[in-house]
Parts: sequence; C-alpha cells; structure tokens
Amino acid sequence: MTQIKVIIGDQAEEIRATQVLCLAMREALSRLERLGVHKSPRWPVGPLLSEACRSLALASTAGLDTPLEVLALSARNTLELWLRLLYVLASDENRQAWRDENLTDQIQVWEATLALETPDSPKEAKAVILAEMDRVTQLAVSRGLNRGKIMTTQRLAKATGCEAEYKAFYKLYSKLVHPSSWMVNSPSAVSAPMYRMALAANVQVYGLEILKVVEKEFGVSSEECYEHAIALLPRGADLGKTKTQLVQ
Repeated sequence: MTQIKVIIGDQAEEIRATQVLCLAMREALSRLERLGVHKSPRWPVGPLLSEACRSLALASTAGLDTPLEVLALSARNTLELWLRLLYVLASDENRQAWRDENLTDQIQVWEATLALETPDSPKEAKAVILAEMDRVTQLAVSRGLNRGKIMTTQRLAKATGCEAEYKAFYKLYSKLVHPSSWMVNSPSAVSAPMYRMALAANVQVYGLEILKVVEKEFGVSSEECYEHAIALLPRGADLGKTKTQLVQ
C-alpha cells in the first residue's frame, strides 16, 4: 500500500500532493455514495466532502503562480471543513444545527440587504425581498429547519477538541486572507518561504484528516482512495492543465 505523506519544500511537489488529495477525496465521496450515505441521516458528509475537494483545489488554482492569500484561503477552508465534519458526525443534534444554519445564512444576507435601504429605495424591491424571506422561511420550516445561531470556527474547534490547531494557525490564515496591515505594508516579510510551506503543509494535513475521519466512520480506505488518485495523476503531469479537472 502507498504511504500517504505530507510534502513540503518543493512547490511543484506540494501542488501535486494537494491535487492527489483532492482526487482521493473525490474517490472517497464516490464510495460513500455507493454505500448510500447520501440517503442516511449522515448525508451532510457528502456536501462537506464535495466542498473540501473545491477547497483543496484552490491550493493549485494558478499552478506554481497560486497567490499566497489563495493558499491561505485553501488552508483555512479545509480546516473549517474538517472541524465541521467532526462536528456533524458527533450527533443528530449537531447535524440539525448545521442544517438550521442554512436558513440563518440566507436570512442574514437578506437582512443585510434591507439594512441598506434609503428613503429613495424602491418599495417594490423591499417587498420582493420580504416575500422571498417569507417563502424560504416557510419552506425551511416545512422541512424541519429553524433559524439558529451561526457557529463560529472558534466554537467548532472547542466543540471538537481541536483548539490547539485553531490557536496555532487561524490568525495566520486571517492575516493573509484579509488585507491586514502586515499583508499590505510588509509584502516581503509575508512572502517568506516559511509561511508558504506552513500553508502547503497544513492544507495537506487537514485533507488527510478528513480522509481519516471518513475511513474511521464509514470504512472507506484512505490508502485505497490515495492510490486511485495517484493512478489518475502520474508524476510529470502538467500542473497547469490538471488543476481545472479537480473542481469539475
């Protein structure tokens, strides 16, 4: 069996490693679907894995020229998806809370839009938004959803026993994803190789953790999925051409 390793120090190999993980996760998702998980109470696992594939693909979205902030976004999102996967697998209550956030997210977007209203705002536009809010809320309630509180990443980390990972790196992700003073005013410091390597390593680590969770919970072999991915992405493949295949 192929041993799954975290690769750092060679940017091209780092990119290939994240692409292999992305393909391995797609294979794991395919196997879960064959097991019928999408028809079970634990169906949220499927969408989370699908989004994790997209998150991993971000790490090579421009091949060797992928910006550091995009790599940071990939690491941050993959971390959050790993934490969320652990959370939703813990209980039916957690899965329901995650479903409820769907409604909350939509309502918050509309409420924010309505907050921009001015005396000159068309009344018809407000009426359309309010009607849509009412329609979606009624539909959600009919499907067993209720508006709930959004769970922050910090609370997710605490709930899943992963506070150490959160505290160690989440500020780094935020400083790079957002136009922080450090990011804007000290670009040479930000571009130090140690930050890129840390991000590349963490993207792989979180991706591997997701595969391990799937293996533990559903018996889907992470090594078999990894070997399947390696067969699809042999060494010497054009990284620039391959990246578009990962998010389709």
